[in-house]
Amino acid sequence: MHFIKIFFVFLISISINISSQEFDEDFLSSLPENVRNDLLKKEKDRLNLQEPVYRNQSSAIDKTDEDKSNSRVYGADFFSSFQSTFMPINEPNFDANYILDYGDVLNIQLIGQKDLLDTYKISRNGSVNVPDIGKINLSGLSLNNANKLIQAKVKESFIGTEAFINLVSMRDVNVMIAGNVFNPGVYTLSGNSNALHALVMAGGIDNQGSYREIKLIRNNETIEILDIYDYLIYGNSSNLARLRSGDLIFVERSKNIVSVNGAVKRPMIYELKDSETFDDLLNFANGTEIYADTTNVFIDRFDDGGIQRISLTSIEELKKLNIRDRDNLYIGDYKLREVFIDGAVKNTGFYLLNEGDGIFDLISRAGGYAENAYPFGGILENETARIVNQEANQILYKKLLSQIIDLSSLSNGNNDLSSIIMIADSIRDEEVSGRINAEFNLELLKNNPELDTVLHDGDRITIPELMNHVYVFGEVANSGTITFDKDKDTYAYISSQGGFTETSDRKNIYIIYPNGKSIKVSSRNKIFMTQNNSEVKIYPGSIIFVPRRINNALIRSQTLQAYTSILGNLGVSLASISVLKD
Repeated sequence: MHFIKIFFVFLISISINISSQEFDEDFLSSLPENVRNDLLKKEKDRLNLQEPVYRNQSSAIDKTDEDKSNSRVYGADFFSSFQSTFMPINEPNFDANYILDYGDVLNIQLIGQKDLLDTYKISRNGSVNVPDIGKINLSGLSLNNANKLIQAKVKESFIGTEAFINLVSMRDVNVMIAGNVFNPGVYTLSGNSNALHALVMAGGIDNQGSYREIKLIRNNETIEILDIYDYLIYGNSSNLARLRSGDLIFVERSKNIVSVNGAVKRPMIYELKDSETFDDLLNFANGTEIYADTTNVFIDRFDDGGIQRISLTSIEELKKLNIRDRDNLYIGDYKLREVFIDGAVKNTGFYLLNEGDGIFDLISRAGGYAENAYPFGGILENETARIVNQEANQILYKKLLSQIIDLSSLSNGNNDLSSIIMIADSIRDEEVSGRINAEFNLELLKNNPELDTVLHDGDRITIPELMNHVYVFGEVANSGTITFDKDKDTYAYISSQGGFTETSDRKNIYIIYPNGKSIKVSSRNKIFMTQNNSEVKIYPGSIIFVPRRINNALIRSQTLQAYTSILGNLGVSLASISVLKD
C-alpha cells in the first residue's frame, strides 16, 4: 500500500505556475519525462498540421509483401530467412558417410616405423600421392572407407605403423537452384550440403512452388525427390544425397493447396499430393480438437464458376470425397469457454464451461466459496472490456495533454497545473483492468438467473477474502487504512484519519465499493449525501478518496473523470492483493 500513498502525496504536492506564451525550460523540466515527451510531440504534430504538405506518390515496393500470399502454407516458416550472397554458407558437420571428391583435403599422420604428418588435397584424377606408398584413389569413397583403404596401404608398406586420417577441409560445389524458388541462381556450397541446405540458402519456396516435389537432377536424371513434409510432419530423418558440382535443384509448381479451419489442432493451409485425401489433411493438422463438432462439417469449393458449399453430417463422409485445389475444409466446434478463478473458492484454476454458462455455474464447479470468502468484492475481468477501457484512457490522456498546452499558453500566471500533470502521467502508463460489475451472491443468482453474467473465453474471476478495513486517500491529514466499523459513517472515517486538509474538494468525494461500483458524494455540515440525496453506506473494503480542490472548471472536469478511472483500477488491485499467498 506504500506505493499508493506515495502516488497521492506526489499528486497534491507539486505546484507549477505558467506565465509565458510558449513552453519555457523551467516548465518543461518540471514535467515528468513521459508527459514532457508526449507534450512536445503533440505540439509538434499540431504545428505540422498547419503547414501544407507536398509529397510524390511512392513507387517503392515492399518486397516482403510479395510472398505473403503463401505465408500461411505449412512449411513456409521453415524458410523464414535466406542467404543474401552466393558465398559458401557455414559447413555442416560431416560424418563417416561423407563422399570424397576432388578438392577435399585430408590430414594423414603415420606413427611407427614411418613417421609422417602432412595434408593432401584430392587431385582431379581422384587420388592422393603419399610418399613411399604411392597413389591412392579416394574419389567416390566414403570417408570411412577411405580411412580403411589408407590404413591397409600403410600396413602393406610399413611394419608396425599406425595411420590416422581426418578431413580438414571440404570441397566447394556449384549448384543451380531453379524453378519456383524465392531467389534462383547459381550457389556455392560446401561438399557436405544437400538439397535442403541449398533451398534454405536460396530463401526457400516462392508462392507458386511446391513443398512436396523438389527434384535433385544430376546428369539430366532425377536422382532424388525431396518432400519437406517428410521432415516437418513425419520426422523422417533419412539422409539426403550430398550435392555435387553441376547438380540442378528444381522446385516444381505447387500441387493441391487446401486449407483446414475450425476445431483442428493446427489450422493452416497445406499442400496435398494428388494421391492424398482429406484423412491426410486432418493428419497434417494434428487431428481434431476434443471439442470438435464432427456432425458440423462443410467444404467450400470452387465449382461451376463460383464457391459452392458441400455440407456433411459426419466427418466420415469426407472419405467419399476427393480433394481439389483450393478446397477449404471447416470442422465445427462446441463453443466452450476457458475461464480462470482465483481466491477464496475451494478449487481455484482453469475451467472449461459450455456456451451460456455464467458465474453461478463456474463457482459451483469450483466447489463453492471458502469460509473466508467475500463475494461482495468479487471481480470479473474481461479482455474486451479491458481493450475498451484502455482506448478510453488513451483518449482521456490526449485530452489532458491538450488542456495542458492550452492552459500553459495563458499569461495570467495563476494556473496551477500540478494536479492535471500528475494525473496525465498516471493515466499514460496505467495498467487498465477489464472489470465488469457483476453479481456474486449465489443465493440471488440461484433465485434470479437473469442476474447471472454469462462468461466468455479468457474471463478471469477473483474472489477476495473477507476484508475488515476501509481505505482513505487524498486530501486528508493521514492517508491509509482504518479498521471497518459498521457504526461509522463517511465523515467518521475521514475524521479518524485527521480530517480534511484546507485544499480538499468536499463537493466531489469518491467512494469505490468492493463490488466496483463508484459513487460521488459531497460533504455539508458533516453530512454526506449522494447526488440523488440517497444514504451513503460504507462496506468493508471500500475506498474513500478526497480529491484536491481545483478552481479551474475545465481542469476539474477532466481530472474528476481521470480519478474515476484510476480509482476503479485501484479497487481491482487492492482486492487482488488480498488473495495473494506467500
